Amino acid sequence: MGGGGCCVGNCCVANCGFCCIGDFHSCGNCCVGNCGDKPISHKTAEEDHTAMINNELAEMRKRSATDAKKQEEDIITDTNESMTEFIKWIKEDVNKKKIGGKNLNINIDKIEELNKALEKKIVGFIGKRLDDKLVMTNSDVSTILAERDNAKRKKNFDEYYEARHREAIRELITEIETSVREQSAAIEREIQNRLNEINNNMAQETQAFEELKRIKAQEDSRLAEKQVEYMYYADLCDIMFNELKFSSLTVDR
Repeated sequence: MGGGGCCVGNCCVANCGFCCIGDFHSCGNCCVGNCGDKPISHKTAEEDHTAMINNELAEMRKRSATDAKKQEEDIITDTNESMTEFIKWIKEDVNKKKIGGKNLNINIDKIEELNKALEKKIVGFIGKRLDDKLVMTNSDVSTILAERDNAKRKKNFDEYYEARHREAIRELITEIETSVREQSAAIEREIQNRLNEINNNMAQETQAFEELKRIKAQEDSRLAEKQVEYMYYADLCDIMFNELKFSSLTVDR
């Protein structure tokens, strides 16, 4: 009580002004008359600051989600366009080339699988890394948001966000480079496998061709022998025929 007579029980009556100075607890949360029967707000500056930085953090996380989604979509579009052109080149150019009379026909299924795997890695990559860094449990974030100067706090928070953003992009670039190396290795393997297959087929065909040549040579040799034999018999027949003809002429005489 003790509020200059204007505090009754636990409430202030009428427009008592500073009637509770020196006895803040006498008024409690109740005002009558000019106070509009509303509870008195005793929100502290610390509570105001906490609410403010929570809002700033929520806005920054919202901003990061929007930025990350846009960048990830742009990166996926770029990589898909490049890969589509590359696969088209393989289908329409490389695979129609002939090596030893055979089309190269590189299997592009593995290449397409790796490209889909890369796309899955990109989706959410930047956003996830930013989300992990934009939390109050992060010591850097808590230190930045503890700053009371609004302008300085905003500047520091923006700089922190940009730095973490660049880090996330660098990590994604590393992932993409790794995936591209895997795709290049897969392409190289497919080309080498196809070349080995063609070379093996050519070797088999060459072997078969050589076998045919050998058989033909043997047959030619046999034919030559037979030809000599037949020529011998033909000559022998001619001789015998001539002998018979000569003998017949002698008898007639």
